[in-house]
Amino acid sequence: MSDRRTALIDAGLELVLEQRFQDLLASVDTRSITEKAGVTTGSFFHHFRNRAQFTDAVIDRLEQLWAESTQRSLSAIDGFTEGVEFRAAAALEWQRLESEQQPSVLQHLLFAVVGQPVSDDTDRTAGDVLAARYRALQESVLPAYRRGLASIGREMMPPFTDRDLAVALTAIGAGLKARRFADPEAVRPELYADLVSVLVIAVTRPVGEQVEGSELASLERQLVSPPSGLLPPKAESGTWRHIAEAAAPLFSDRRVGEVKVSEVAAAAGVSASTVYHQFGTVSAVAAAGWVRYLPELEAISTEPLTAQEGPIVRMEQVLTRFIEVARANRGALEGLVMESVNRTGESPFPVAPIPSLLVPHVRELRTRGLLRRRVDSVGLARSITQLVAMRVLAVPDEPDERVIDDTLGMLLEGALAREGR
Repeated sequence: MSDRRTALIDAGLELVLEQRFQDLLASVDTRSITEKAGVTTGSFFHHFRNRAQFTDAVIDRLEQLWAESTQRSLSAIDGFTEGVEFRAAAALEWQRLESEQQPSVLQHLLFAVVGQPVSDDTDRTAGDVLAARYRALQESVLPAYRRGLASIGREMMPPFTDRDLAVALTAIGAGLKARRFADPEAVRPELYADLVSVLVIAVTRPVGEQVEGSELASLERQLVSPPSGLLPPKAESGTWRHIAEAAAPLFSDRRVGEVKVSEVAAAAGVSASTVYHQFGTVSAVAAAGWVRYLPELEAISTEPLTAQEGPIVRMEQVLTRFIEVARANRGALEGLVMESVNRTGESPFPVAPIPSLLVPHVRELRTRGLLRRRVDSVGLARSITQLVAMRVLAVPDEPDERVIDDTLGMLLEGALAREGR
C-alpha cells in the first residue's frame, strides 16, 4: 500500500471520528425519512424547525429507548431475588438484550463521534449522552445487584465494589450484544450467563467469611499459576526422588560445576544414563534438592495471618527461611538459579515452586488495593525470589535481614500503588 493511499485512508478515518451525530444523519436525506414514516416533507418541517432539531429528537428517543430497555433489564435481574439463581437471571437478561438491537447500533454510532456535539443547536456531546445513560443504568441496576448478592449470601470483595460489578456486567452485555449483531454465530446463547456467573463468583465472597488471603487470590492461583507443591511429572517416580535426595549432600558446600554426573550416580547407586534420563543436567539434580524443603517453606507461607501481620511480613518470613536453607546448600541454590535462567518449558525441575510461595501474598497486596494495576503478581514474585538468590550467591556474608530489606524495599517501592499511578 502506497504512503499516499495510506494517508488518504487514515484521513478518512479521522474525519469519521470528527463527525457530529447530526452529520451522520445528514447522509440520510429528508425525503427518505418522510417516505419511511409515510408523511409529507411539509409534515416533517411542521414538527421540526430544522434538521438539527430533528437530530436532537432522535437522541431524545434513543435515551427513552435505552431507559425502557433498562427497566426491562431490572425485571430480569430481579428474578434472582425471588429464588432464581444468578445464572438463570443472566440468561433471561441475555434474551432481552439479544432481541433489542436498534438501541445497541445507535449507541455504537455515538461512540464513533464521542467527542463531538450531537447537533448545531446544543453543546452536548455524544459522550455526554452516553455517560448520562450509563450513569442512569448503573444507578438503576445497583439496588437489584445488591439485593441479589444478599439473597445468595455474598458480598463484594475488596478492591472491587458493587459499582465495579455494575460497570463490568453492563459493559459485557453491551459488548456481546454488539458482537452478536455483527456476527451471530460467534456468540453462543449461554456465553453471557456463563461470564456473569464466573465474574460474580470471582469478585465476591461469602458474607462475613474471613478467607485466608482472598477468594480472588485463590481463584487466580488456580487459573494462572501452579500450586506451591508443583513438581515435574518425573518427580512422581521413586527414582527421581531417590536420586535428588541421595545427591543433595554433594551440593551442600560445593558448586554445581564441581560435582560430576558419576558422583551423583554413585551416591544414588544408579547408572549415569539413569541420571541423564531423569534430570538431563547436574544443575537440575542440584535444584531438585529443594524438594526436601518445599513442605516446610509452604507451611510458613500458608500460616494464617494474625491481626499484627500482613502479606509483606509473611513474605519476609518465607524469604528468611529460604536464605537459611540456601546458605547451607549453596550448590542447590546455584542449581535453582541456573535452571531458572537456562531452562524453559519442560525443565526437569521448574523454578516455579519457590516464587509461588510468595504469589498468594503478592496477590493479597493487590486484593487490598496496594499493588499498582500494571504490576504482574507472578512476575513480581519471581523477581523477588531470583534477586534474593543472586544476592546470596554474590555476597555470601551479607546479613539475611539486609538482603530481604533491600530486595523488598527496592522492588515493592516501584510496585506498590501510589496516588495517580
